[in-house]
Amino acid sequence: MSKSKIYLSAFCAMTTLSFVPSVLAEANGFNLGFDYGRTEAKKYCEHITNCHNSDKGPKVDVGYDFNPNFGIELGYTSFGTIFNSNNNSASLKQKSNAITFSAIGTVPVGEWFGVYGRFGYARYDTNNTGYIEGVKIKDESGNTPFWGAGVKFNLNEQFAIRVEYQDYRDLSDVPGRKDDVQGLFAGAVYRF
Repeated sequence: MSKSKIYLSAFCAMTTLSFVPSVLAEANGFNLGFDYGRTEAKKYCEHITNCHNSDKGPKVDVGYDFNPNFGIELGYTSFGTIFNSNNNSASLKQKSNAITFSAIGTVPVGEWFGVYGRFGYARYDTNNTGYIEGVKIKDESGNTPFWGAGVKFNLNEQFAIRVEYQDYRDLSDVPGRKDDVQGLFAGAVYRF
């Protein structure tokens, strides 16, 4: 390897490291997050009168940051009641929740701010109560991928606040249609 390539590599490494803020330099270890947000299943209520497809619920995560840019989280998300209809053809209420596992990549922007994305896997359960065209609807469970994108603001070395959008694919099944569930969550993270 030529000297110019060595110098260029060293320069690039030093430049990259200079963008990692000192507050985040020690951001490895366990963390606990609590968020609260609004979720919505957009397709369920198409062509149905007297139908509601959104609710609010909590999200709790336990995570580990390997370094300031990469971590993992295991979590629980309650979507609340994502389908509630009292129509002639559908009298049904559906509540959903999920256990999630995800990898998170973070890009620090400045000393206190960061942008992050996640990709993961969710094991969901839906509890159905009611009937569609006289047929009782059974509870459903399954597996689905999900992703999220958000921003966080570090208050100090232990605490951060964050806002995140998440999208779950084909979360649950009302006969004849599956639906994606989107959520917007806000909350706090505590680092051990």
